[in-house]
Amino acid sequence: MTENFPNFQYLDEKGVLTGTVVNKVKSGLAKSGVEYEISVNTWSISYNAALRDSSTCIFSMARLPAREDKFSWVAQIGGFSASFYSFKSDQVKIANLDEAKKYRIAVLKNNYSHIYLKENGFDERNQLILLDSFDNIYDVLKSRRSSIDLVILSDEQFKHERDGDNTLEDLKPILKLPVGTPQLYFACNKNINPAILEKLIKGFADND
Repeated sequence: MTENFPNFQYLDEKGVLTGTVVNKVKSGLAKSGVEYEISVNTWSISYNAALRDSSTCIFSMARLPAREDKFSWVAQIGGFSASFYSFKSDQVKIANLDEAKKYRIAVLKNNYSHIYLKENGFDERNQLILLDSFDNIYDVLKSRRSSIDLVILSDEQFKHERDGDNTLEDLKPILKLPVGTPQLYFACNKNINPAILEKLIKGFADND
C-alpha cells in the first residue's frame, strides 16, 4: 500500500507509479521473490490497511517511537523534511513550536507531522485540523482560508506541486519542523508471515 506523496511516490499523468523511492521498492520486492500488488490510496486507507491486514506492507512511512511496535520495519528508503507553510499575504511569523500553537494548522491525519505535533502538546480540538488526504489539500486551503492559518507540508512535495500550479506561489515556508531529516521506511504489518518478512528484509538488503 502507498499514497500519492510527490516526489517520493506518485501517479504520473499516465497513471504510472513513479518517484524517487519507487525503483528501490520494486527492486527490493523483486529480489525478495515475494509476489505482490501495489495499491495507491489516501494515507488513512493505506495506513489502516497496513495496521489491520497481516499480508499488507506500506511505503513511504516515517519511523516514530509511537509506531515502533506496530509494524515490522523492513528497510530505510529515503529521508524528508517538512515545514509550516503560510499564505504570503497573511504575514504569519513563528520562531518556534510554542508560537505555532497560537494558530490553526492543517495536517494530514496519522502522518509524521500529526504525530509529532501531538507529542509536542498540540491539541486536535483547538490547534490541529485533520485532513484525510493531501490530494486536495490546496483546494481545501483556498476554500477554508478563514479557518486555516498554517499547513504542514513535505518540502519536496510542495516544490513538486508548485512547479505544476503557480497559484501555490501564495504559500511560503516559515518554519521547518525541528527534527533534522526523518527517515522513510518500507514497513509491514506486525503479524506478517515470518518467512515472508525474512525474504523482504534480504531482498531490500541486497538493494544496497
